[in-house]
Amino acid sequence: MNQQQINELRQKLEQIPDEEWKSLSWSEEDQREILQKLREARLSTLFGVISQYFKSIDRQATKILMAVAIAHCVPGEMLWVRVYGASRSGKTEILRAIAKHPDSTEMEVITPASIRGGLDEGHRLLERIKDKLVITKDLASILASKPQARNEVFGLLRSVKDGRLTADFGTEKGYLPQEVKFDWIIGTTPVFAQYKQMEDLLGARYIDLNWRTGNREEMASQAMVNNPILDTVIRPAIAEAVGKLIDQAKDSQRFKPAELNEDTKQIIMDWADLTALLRSPVARDFQHRVKFHPEPEVGTELAQGFERIAKGLTLLNETDIDFCIARLCQDSIPYERRELIDRLLNGSVTSNANWHYSLEDLRLLGICEESNSNYWLKPELRDRISLLFSQWM
Repeated sequence: MNQQQINELRQKLEQIPDEEWKSLSWSEEDQREILQKLREARLSTLFGVISQYFKSIDRQATKILMAVAIAHCVPGEMLWVRVYGASRSGKTEILRAIAKHPDSTEMEVITPASIRGGLDEGHRLLERIKDKLVITKDLASILASKPQARNEVFGLLRSVKDGRLTADFGTEKGYLPQEVKFDWIIGTTPVFAQYKQMEDLLGARYIDLNWRTGNREEMASQAMVNNPILDTVIRPAIAEAVGKLIDQAKDSQRFKPAELNEDTKQIIMDWADLTALLRSPVARDFQHRVKFHPEPEVGTELAQGFERIAKGLTLLNETDIDFCIARLCQDSIPYERRELIDRLLNGSVTSNANWHYSLEDLRLLGICEESNSNYWLKPELRDRISLLFSQWM
């Protein structure tokens, strides 16, 4: 099939519903080629719309976010991703567009009662979001609730993430067991990442993506230009481009399920294990005393999540998968600890008032060694950490 035929068929496919394109009588090889070209065209269309109206948007984060949305059609354990970045930096526009897709639903306000559900009747949140890609554009509405309710919400969500929630009502009719699976993309601002509230409340159950902010003056200027046509032109255009991209990836997954090569699998396993270790918390009281000896997180959940995202990137025809996964690894490590590890990669670090407890945390986790207040990375970890950090900083 020559390039002219490919272009003609691509134009034809763009004009008919996605579910009908397979009725065309092309060979399996030609269909695979068309799918790849169509994916490229639709991703190009999405970035074309974005480039026209949001010149300073984080393009790589946009691609990773689309891979997360597309990973919803890839089987596996629940995938929960938190996207944190400055307000009005563009992330909400992409999340808004993903939420428009039929496979998605929104969840902004959560109460303990809505999660537990009524025993006999009434609204049950988990039934509504079952098997959906759930979009929460701003986590602030949850975290700003009363501490007792917030703690209860996240306590219930921990059980949900583990696969089953059993709510006891203390009545004759007993309890309500619920099993539910859903993928979740959560938008928030760096303030909540800084205070690590989700780490404390949800534990190690999600992957982080730090949405970088572009040129602020340019973004403010563009916002004024966009404002009159934001609802009538820009948002519908982005939603249409995002929807087409997701639908085409679903077709590709049905036609030929995404696969990863052995090298990529090995990288994901190693980096997931390393990231789990590097982000593991050390519990301290208000006097900075260690509450108990820390047990580092095991990287199984990260590996499962990274694998699904990598397959989403494959369905986008992305070739730089390692680079994208490395970014997610580093974004999932708390900023202060990431900065300290970067310093340790350049040599030993002497303890001081700013770094003392953070360095001690790394030592307790088995990442560092110490002598006379000097800390350095363990030799068996240095090369692995150096490889990961060299991919994205």
